[in-house]
Amino acid sequence: MFVLLSGMGLQPCLASHSYNAASAGVVQVEQQKQKITGCVLDVTGSPLPGASVLVKGAPGRGAITDMDGNFSVEAEQGEQLEISFIGMETQVVTVSAKTRLQITLKEDSKTLDEVVVVGYGTQKKANLTGAVASVSAETLESRPITNLSQGLQGMIGNLNISADNGAPGKGYGFNVRGTTSINSSGPLVLVDGVQMDPNMINPADVESVSVLKDAASASIYGTQAAYGVVLITTKKGKDEKAKISFSSNWSVNSPTRKPEYMDSWTFANFHNLTNRNSGGGDYYDKNYMDHIYAYYTDPKHNLPVFIDPSNPNKYLYCGNTDWIDETIKDNTLMQQYTLSLNGGSGKTAYYGSIGFLDQGGTLKHYDDKYRRFNVNLNLTSDVTNWLQVRLKTVYNNTYRDAPYGSNNSDETAQINSAFYGADLRPMMPVYHPDGNFSGQGSWTNMVATQAISGERKNKENDLWLTGGLKITPLKDWTINVDYTYNMYILSKKQHGKEILEHTANPDIVTVFPHTTPSRVKFTTDDNYYQTFNAYTDYSKSLGKHNIKLLLGYNYETKSYRWFNAERENLISNDLAGLGQAYGEKYNGSGQHSWATMGYFARINYNYDERYLLELNGRYDGSSKFPKDKRFVFFPSVSAAWRISSEAFFEPAKKIVDELKIRASYGSLGNQSVGGDYPYIATMGTNGEMGYLVDGKKIASVSPGGIVSPYLTWETVRQIDLGLDWALLNSRLYGTFDWYMRKTLDMVTNGTPLPAVLGTGAPQANTADLKTTGWELSMGWRDRVNKDFSYDVSFVLSDYQAEITKFNNPQNLLSTHYVGKKWGEIWGLVTEGLFQSAEEVSAHADQSEIYGGGWYPGDVKYKDLNGDGKINKGKNTLDDPGDQKIIGNSEPRYSYGIKGGLQWRDFDFDVFFQGIGKKDVVLGGNQFWGFGNEWHVPFKHALDSWTEDNRNAYFPRSTYDNVTGNRETQTRYLQNAAYLRLKSITLGYSLPKALLAKWKIDHVRFYVSGQNLLTFDHLFDIYDPETVSLSTYPLTKSVSFGLNITL
Repeated sequence: MFVLLSGMGLQPCLASHSYNAASAGVVQVEQQKQKITGCVLDVTGSPLPGASVLVKGAPGRGAITDMDGNFSVEAEQGEQLEISFIGMETQVVTVSAKTRLQITLKEDSKTLDEVVVVGYGTQKKANLTGAVASVSAETLESRPITNLSQGLQGMIGNLNISADNGAPGKGYGFNVRGTTSINSSGPLVLVDGVQMDPNMINPADVESVSVLKDAASASIYGTQAAYGVVLITTKKGKDEKAKISFSSNWSVNSPTRKPEYMDSWTFANFHNLTNRNSGGGDYYDKNYMDHIYAYYTDPKHNLPVFIDPSNPNKYLYCGNTDWIDETIKDNTLMQQYTLSLNGGSGKTAYYGSIGFLDQGGTLKHYDDKYRRFNVNLNLTSDVTNWLQVRLKTVYNNTYRDAPYGSNNSDETAQINSAFYGADLRPMMPVYHPDGNFSGQGSWTNMVATQAISGERKNKENDLWLTGGLKITPLKDWTINVDYTYNMYILSKKQHGKEILEHTANPDIVTVFPHTTPSRVKFTTDDNYYQTFNAYTDYSKSLGKHNIKLLLGYNYETKSYRWFNAERENLISNDLAGLGQAYGEKYNGSGQHSWATMGYFARINYNYDERYLLELNGRYDGSSKFPKDKRFVFFPSVSAAWRISSEAFFEPAKKIVDELKIRASYGSLGNQSVGGDYPYIATMGTNGEMGYLVDGKKIASVSPGGIVSPYLTWETVRQIDLGLDWALLNSRLYGTFDWYMRKTLDMVTNGTPLPAVLGTGAPQANTADLKTTGWELSMGWRDRVNKDFSYDVSFVLSDYQAEITKFNNPQNLLSTHYVGKKWGEIWGLVTEGLFQSAEEVSAHADQSEIYGGGWYPGDVKYKDLNGDGKINKGKNTLDDPGDQKIIGNSEPRYSYGIKGGLQWRDFDFDVFFQGIGKKDVVLGGNQFWGFGNEWHVPFKHALDSWTEDNRNAYFPRSTYDNVTGNRETQTRYLQNAAYLRLKSITLGYSLPKALLAKWKIDHVRFYVSGQNLLTFDHLFDIYDPETVSLSTYPLTKSVSFGLNITL
C-alpha cells in the first residue's frame, strides 16, 4: 500500500507531525508556501473516509478524504485548514512548513451529551433505558406547517397521527402504539409540563418533541399516561446577543380530491335504469327526458326549468348543474407569520413571539375561515447563584367562521351535502329564470344555504400563566416548584335565517322547510385548569458509580361550566339577538370537574455509563372513582447495557460506534372510562309532564341507571425490548423496539339484567385486551464533498390488538369476543355476479340474505359451509354461517421516508408518509350509487352490470331496499393502503458574506408543496387518509416562504 500511495503522490497514515482534537483548536507552526497532504483518523486510529478538509476563507479550495482517510490540498503558510466529519468535533490547524499532517478527530461531545426531555427532567440520549423518541426544532422548521401535528406525522414510529377533517383550523388526532382500551382516548400531551391542546400552539415556538412510548418512561405520569405521553418543549431565551427572527408563509390550497357527478342526461338515464331494476318504470317520462336533453344539448336556447303539467305553480327542473363546481372552490389562500425575539444579558434570558395564521375555507359562496393569534413570553432570571425564577405567559386566540346551513346540521353539512350526493340532482339549476334561488319542497339548494342561511361563529380565548422557581442548595441538588393557571373561554354564536322558497308563481312564496323557524343561539364554555408541581433531584458520582434521585408531587384540577340560550322566530332575518325573537325559548347550563394528585419518584443508576438502571414509581389518585378506589401505585423498571462501551467490543468500534440493548416493564392506570363521575348515578331533568297533578303541570326527574360501587381503574401493563445502534462513525444509526401491552379490567357493560328491572346493566371492569407491536427507525447521513451533504431516514411500525377477556358467552359477532382481533371485518365471500337466470337457479339459495328475488347482475355469494343456503347462521363465532374474516380496518405497517440534501446555499427536503395495509368497507350512495330515489350517484357507479356490460365492477343498479347485493363481502372490500408525498421543499439561503455587509445573520427563501402526490387503490373521490366524504376535504398546497434572522 505504501508503494501505491507514493505513486499517487500520497502517503499512508504515517506522519511525523500529528494533531489531536483534544488539544487546542488552533495549532500554530512555521509558515511557508507548500502542498499539504495527510490523513484523518478517529481516536481508535481508524481512517475517516469522507472527512472534509477546507481552506478557511478560500471558497472552492479543499478536499474530501478517500477510503483510507488521505487528502491533498494546496495551501499557503499561515492559512487555516478546517477538518470536519459528521459526529466528530471540528478541528482547525494552521499551515506551517510541515507538508505531512495526521489529524485525529474525537467524537463530538455535543453528540455524546445530546439530551432528550423525559418526565420531570432531561436525560442523556445515550443513557436512556426506555422507549423514548424525539423530534428537534430543526426537523419541524424544515416543513411549512400550520399546526404541530402536521409536522409530526410520519416522523416517529408508532406515533400515529390521523387527519379526519380538513376544515380550517381543525387539528389532528394522536395515538401512541395503537389500541390501548375499548374506552379509547388519546395520549397525555404536555407543553412545558402542563396539559395543553397541541393544535392551539404556534409550531414556530416549539423547541423539541419527545414521545414516551413504554410504560417505564410514562409511568411517572400515572393515571393519565396509559395511552402514552407527548412532551412538547417550547423555545426559551439564551444568554447571547438579542436576535430578531421573522418567518412568513403564503400558500395556495385546494382539495386533495373532488368528487365528480354525472351530467344531467347521463344521470336521468341511469336513474330510469335504476328505477326499472327496482321494480318500477321510468322515473322520468318522455316529456321530461325531452326537456332534459334539449337543455343538455343546447343550453343557450332552452331554459333549465319547465312548468309541471300537473301543477302550474311548480317548476320541474331540466338543467345541467355541476354542484361540486358550484359550491367548492378550486383554490383557497392561507398566510402565516411569526415574529420572535430571543436573547439575554447577564443573568436574565428571554424569548418572546407573536404568531398569526389566516386560513381560508373551500366554500364558494361563504367566506369560511379560521384565524389564530398566538403570543408567547418566556423569561428566566438567575436572581442569585442558587435561585432561578421562571415566568411564562401564553395567550391563544382563535376565530372560526362558517355558514349556518340548516336547523338540523352544522357547518360540516355544507360539505357533506355537496359530497354526500343527497338531493343535488344535476337538473336543478342554481337560480330560477326570475333570478331567485331554485329549490322546491324537499329539494336543497346548497348555494343558497351557503350564501344566505346565516352563520356559526366561534371564538376561543386561551390564557396560560406559569411561575416557577429553581433552587440549588448544593452543587448536585436542585428543587423545582411551579404553578400554572389556565383560563379557556369558548363563545359560540349561531344565527339561522329563513330562506324563501320561490315557485313558478311569483305570488306563492314559502320558506325552505329545513330553515324554519329562524333562530339565534348563544353558548359559552368556561374551563379553568390549575396544576402545581414540586420536585427535587439529587445526583452524585462516586468513581464509576453514578446515581440520580428524583422525588416529587403533582396536583391538577379542571372545572367546566357551560351555558346556552336560544330563541326561535326572529322578527327580522338580519337581527340576531334574543330580544329580537318572539318564539320558543330554550336554555341550559351545566358544570363538572375533576382532580388528580400524585407522588412520584425516580432512581437512575449507571456504572461507568455501561450498565444502566431506572426505577419509577407513582402513587396516584383520581376523583373519577369512589373514595376507596381512588389511589393506586404504578411502578416500572427499565435497564440497558451499552455493549459498545465494553473493552471486549473495542475491535468492533472501527465499524460500530454505539450498541445498546434495553428492556423495560411497567404498570399504568387509565382513568378515561366514561365521564367525570362514572361511579355516580345521575338523574335527568325533564320538562312539564303531559298530565295534571293538583290541577298543575309539574316537571319530573328520571332516575339514573344502576352504577357499580366497585368501578375502578383500567390497568395497563407493558413490556418493551429495544436495540439502539450507530455505525460507520454514526453515519448509519437506528433503533428497534418490540412491545407487548396488556390492558386489564377494561370498563364495559356488565351482565345483562332482567327486563322487569327497567334499566340496563351497570358498567363493570370485565374485559381485557392485549396489544403487540414493533417499530423500526433508521437513518443515514453523510458529506460527499465540501459543498454537498445529504441524509435519509425511515420509520416503520406495526401493531395488533386482541380481546383476551369479554363477557359474551354466546360469542356474538356483533360485539367483542375472546380472540377477536381489533378491527377485524367479517363478511361473505363473493364468487362474482350472476350472468343468467339459470345460474341464479342453479346456485345456493340466497333468500335468507334477501327474500325479494335474485336476478342476472346480482352478487353471487359463496356457500362456505356447503349447506345449499347462503346465510349468516346465528352470527356467532361457532355458527357464522357463510361469513368469515375477510379483512381488518386497523392501519398496518405505518411508515415515513424522509430525505434531505444541501448543496452550497441550497437545501432540499422531501417527506413521504403512508400505510402498508388497511381494509375498509365503504357504503351508502357515495359508493354504491342510488340508496333511494333522492340520491345522486357519482360517476364511478356507472360501471354497473347491464346486458351490455357483463364485466362490470358493480352489480345491477337498484335502490337499497330491493337488493341483497350490498352486504359486507370480499368483492367490495377496499384496499386503503397509500403512499403520499406529504412535503417537498426547496430552499435557498443568501451567502453569509453578502449578509455580513447588511448585519443580517440569515435569510432563506423557499417553495414547498404538501400532499401533492398520492398513490392508492381507492376510487378518486376518496382521500385515503380520511376514507370519507362526510367531512371537510383535506387539502394539498403550494407555498412560498421567507425566514430572516437579524
